[in-house]
Amino acid sequence: MSHRRQAAIYLRTAMIAAALFLPALSLLPLGSLYLWEKGYLLTWVVVAFILSTACYLGELWLVRRNKPAVLVASAAPTDLGYTPREAAAWTAVEALAAGADPATLTSRDAVLDLALRTVETVARIIHPEDKDPLWRFTVPEALALSERVSRQLGPFVADNIPLGDQLTIAQVIQIYRWRGLVDTATQAYDLWRLVRLLNPVAAITTEARERLTKRLYTGARDELARRLTRGFVTEVGRAAIDLYGGRLRVSAEALSAHQSTQAIRDRAVDERGEPLRILLAGQISAGKSSLINALAKEVRAAVDVLPATRGFIPYALKTGAHGADALPPTVLVDSPGITPDAAEITRLAAEAGACDLLVWVAAANRADRETDRRALAEIRSWFAAHPDRRQPPMVGVVTHIDLLRPVQDWSPPYDIANPKSAKAQTIRSAMDQIGSDLGIHLDQMVPIALADGRTPYNVDVLWAELTEALPDAKRAQLIRRLRSASGWSWGKLWSQAVNAGRVTARIVTK
Repeated sequence: MSHRRQAAIYLRTAMIAAALFLPALSLLPLGSLYLWEKGYLLTWVVVAFILSTACYLGELWLVRRNKPAVLVASAAPTDLGYTPREAAAWTAVEALAAGADPATLTSRDAVLDLALRTVETVARIIHPEDKDPLWRFTVPEALALSERVSRQLGPFVADNIPLGDQLTIAQVIQIYRWRGLVDTATQAYDLWRLVRLLNPVAAITTEARERLTKRLYTGARDELARRLTRGFVTEVGRAAIDLYGGRLRVSAEALSAHQSTQAIRDRAVDERGEPLRILLAGQISAGKSSLINALAKEVRAAVDVLPATRGFIPYALKTGAHGADALPPTVLVDSPGITPDAAEITRLAAEAGACDLLVWVAAANRADRETDRRALAEIRSWFAAHPDRRQPPMVGVVTHIDLLRPVQDWSPPYDIANPKSAKAQTIRSAMDQIGSDLGIHLDQMVPIALADGRTPYNVDVLWAELTEALPDAKRAQLIRRLRSASGWSWGKLWSQAVNAGRVTARIVTK
C-alpha cells in the first residue's frame, strides 16, 4: 500500500472521529454555560451528586444481597463420606483455600504452583509413609482423572461462555494474543479523562460518580476473585483426594459388578447382589438371637441361655418386615457371644471391619460390661490402625428393660426423654450408665423388650434408628467395596497377562 493511500485512510478516519465526537464534546461546555446563565448549575450539581450517591448505595445493596450466591457450588458438602485421612486432607485443603492470594489467578505460573501445592498437601496427608507421595497413583487413575475433568469442563464452557460451543483453539490463542488491547483501552480512557477537563464542573461530577462506581465494582471483583481462588483450590483438592484416596482406581461399572469376599461368603443367604452387612454383637444372653428373630420376623436363630452361635452366621433380611422396605439388600451377621478371650475379641474386631453398620446389644439388667468395653476398644483400635477405612455407624440396643425394677410394672410406652414413672426412670438410668460405659450417645440407643408371651416393644423405633444410620452405613460400605475391588489378586494378574499375550500375538502375526 502506498504512503499516499495510507495518509488518505488516516485522514478519513480522523474526519469520521471528529464528526462523531465533536458534537458530544461541544455539549459539555455549552450545556454548562447554559446552566450557568439560567442559574441552575449549583442545583444540577447537587441533584447529580444525590442521584449518584443513591445509585451507589443501591448497587452496593444489590451486590451484598447477591454475594452469597457467587460460587456456592464450590462450598464443601455437609458430609463427603471421607475416611479419617481423607477428612484430614480436606481440612488442610480448606485451610489452604482460605489463605490463598486472589492475585494468584492473574498469573499462569502462580496458578500452577497453587495447584501443585494443593496436590502435594493432599498426597502427603493420605500417604504419610511415603517420602515422595506425589506420584502415588496408577496410570488408569490419571486417565480417569483427566476424563472426569474434561467431562465437567465441557458443559461449563458450552453453557456459560458466549459461543463457547463454537470456540476453536485457534480463536482462544488469538484472544490471548490480544490481551494487550486492555492496556491500550486503559490509556485511551485516561486521555478521555483529560479531555473532559474542558468542562470542569461536569468533569468533577462524572469523576466522582465513576470513582464511587469503580470502588463498588472493585470490591465486588475482589470478592469474586477470592471466591474463585477458594473454589479453584477446593476443586483441585477434592480431585486430589479422589485420586490419592483410590476412588478413581475402580470405575463405577466395575464397582457395581464387583463382589467382595464377604458378599461371596454371604451369597448362600442373599442373591440380590452386594448386601449391606449389619453386625450384631454383645455378650452371651444379651438377647441377640431374639433381636434377629424380631427383625427378620422368622425364628432363624436358636434362643437359649447357652451360646447358640458358633462363628459369624449371616441371615438374609427379607423385605416387608417392619421397616425393612426402607433398607437395601441387607444381611444380619450374628456373632458369637463375647467372652473375655482375647483371640475371640480380635476376631470380632476383624469382622466389624467387614461390616457397614454395628448394632451393639447390651442387657439392661446386667452390670458386668467390662467385656463389652474391651471389645469396643478393640474395634475402635482396629479402625484407628486402618485410616483408609471409614468406621461404620453404631446403634446401641438395650434389651431386657422389662426385667428392671419395679419388675411387675410393665405398661409401655415409656417416655425416656422425660421419664415420669418409676419404671421409665429406671430404664433411663440404665441407658445412661450403659452409654457412659460403652461410649455410645443416648440418641443412638434404643430400649427394647422381646420377652416371650408379650408384644415386642420398640422394634419400630429400632427400625427408624437403623434407617437414620443408613446413609452413613452406605458410605462405609462404599469405602469397603472400593478397597476390596482395588486390591491385588493372582486372578487379575493372570487375566492381564493373557490379554497382553493376545495383543502381542496380533502384532507379531501382522
